[in-house]
Amino acid sequence: MTTTDDPFGDAYRCVHESGARPGVTHLVYEMDDGYIYAEDAVNYFHGPDTWLPVDRMACEYATGRILDIGCGPGRHSSVLARAGKDVVGIDTSRGGVEVARQRGVEAHVASVAELPDDLGTFDTFLMLGANLGLLGDQEHSRGVLEGLARHARPGARLLGTNMAFAEAAGADPLAPQGVHTARAHSGEEFVRMRVRHRTAATEWFDFLFCPPGRLDEVTHGTPWTVHAVHQDDSTAWPTYLADLRLEG
Repeated sequence: MTTTDDPFGDAYRCVHESGARPGVTHLVYEMDDGYIYAEDAVNYFHGPDTWLPVDRMACEYATGRILDIGCGPGRHSSVLARAGKDVVGIDTSRGGVEVARQRGVEAHVASVAELPDDLGTFDTFLMLGANLGLLGDQEHSRGVLEGLARHARPGARLLGTNMAFAEAAGADPLAPQGVHTARAHSGEEFVRMRVRHRTAATEWFDFLFCPPGRLDEVTHGTPWTVHAVHQDDSTAWPTYLADLRLEG
């Protein structure tokens, strides 16, 4: 298996070039304990009626100038742009950014941990599709949140969604195996994983599944506070929307 830094982008291009037909190609998520599942990459092109309710809620709350963090091929930002919202997307996937631009999104290749100085300032930051997990452990999250604050306008909010696997896995026999064996770091739950597309794969990385009750720990000592948490237990796996507000 070859290693590439952009299996996501390769999959997004395949789907986009097909006219967003289902079954064209899949992304494979592999946990380090052997648990593997596949997802049709066309899911990243579906409209709001297929989104998680917490993701729809976040997009409804988003106002002002919006930064879609981990925008991929523009699953959320393309819809916001068509609705007349002032939205910018960033993603580390070059292919994702390329496709997002083709779908009408102002998108840039960038990491949430190293936002470009010339990106400007924002009223709303979105971390959807469970992308709140990009915060990482407490040390990494502090740097990320401080960086976002430098690009935040007064009264800015961060709307991020995640899955509360860590709270549910012990009681839910349907929760994925990878959650049961998640490694604890600094009080949060991580899954070590990589993403594959055809014969290519990313490097292994840790992804955070932060229980809502630990959000105060993650944001402690940062310019952000937890304003509200909206939890949705109607889906197969519990999800939630965290509404963080900039202090001051």
